[in-house]
Amino acid sequence: MIKMITKLPIYSLVLISILLILSSSACARRMIQGRVVDAVTAEPIDNAAIYIAWFKSGSGPPGLAGTVKVEIAEDLSDSEGVFKIPKYSTLFKWYRMVVYKKGYVCWNSRKIFPTYEERKGFNLGDGMTIKLEQFKEEYSREKHASFTITWSIWSRGVFREAIKEEKKIDYEFWQKMRRNKKKGNRRK
Repeated sequence: MIKMITKLPIYSLVLISILLILSSSACARRMIQGRVVDAVTAEPIDNAAIYIAWFKSGSGPPGLAGTVKVEIAEDLSDSEGVFKIPKYSTLFKWYRMVVYKKGYVCWNSRKIFPTYEERKGFNLGDGMTIKLEQFKEEYSREKHASFTITWSIWSRGVFREAIKEEKKIDYEFWQKMRRNKKKGNRRK
């Protein structure tokens, strides 16, 4: 009886250790590599800013739990257009990836500018290629600035630095809208 009692905690410790190892490896991340190229020429684009935010389900009642930010990572593509970002296991299914280079349309893993239609067929994985379209004159600079900023609200490093001009355009647009609204109210 005494031997049975001393073996039980040992088995429990072994079982708990195995479960901890399995759960930590299931949540683990690994680094994956991608490449940024010009959509027409397929030439590599250097110094493109890459931003990814990972999310998981929040705790709370079903339907009200929302999402919780897990991690944000940023990188700049090198002279060959290569970048590295973390990829989590399937436990963290939600992410938002954005790629920006001045002179190009901001690329988003979920939406396509200027139509805002859903992006289809993108798979986040090692060896992925991001094709950036050159910015066209007929596109609205203000809408593009808003699109770029909206999808990268938590950026803090290289991405935030890369989109400074977009932030300025967006700020000036909203200041202009505010002034026009005040003028409209005075006329009434």
